[in-house]
Amino acid sequence: MKPAGWLLSFAILVAAPVAQGATCLQSNVDGAVAEGRLSLGEFEDAAGRKERAFILTLPDMACLSGPDEMDNLKDVKTIHVFSVDDALSSKLRESVGKDVRVRGNPFPSHTAHHHAPIVMGISEIDPL
Repeated sequence: MKPAGWLLSFAILVAAPVAQGATCLQSNVDGAVAEGRLSLGEFEDAAGRKERAFILTLPDMACLSGPDEMDNLKDVKTIHVFSVDDALSSKLRESVGKDVRVRGNPFPSHTAHHHAPIVMGISEIDPL
């Protein structure tokens, strides 16, 4: 192999794990950060009632990691984000269609009212 070919092969091998590694959020831990495009989706709950939910679509796959089996999720592309704070809820509505960074506490979806594999109660939202 020519020196240039060897160097290129080495660079690809070194970079491959970084390129393929997913961001892994820690379940039920405050301060987790996620970035993506925010949308407002319409869904139905288990009884067929219409609901709206803020969905953060990530640019790359992510995962969730935690002590319980249900906390461990792989290859996640969306997060259902919400806030119980009126000011943050208003900021969520204003950010629909935009790229944002959110900070909060992620956990696995576990009810019919959760509309993505990961759900995150947010404490901050900022434009990118």
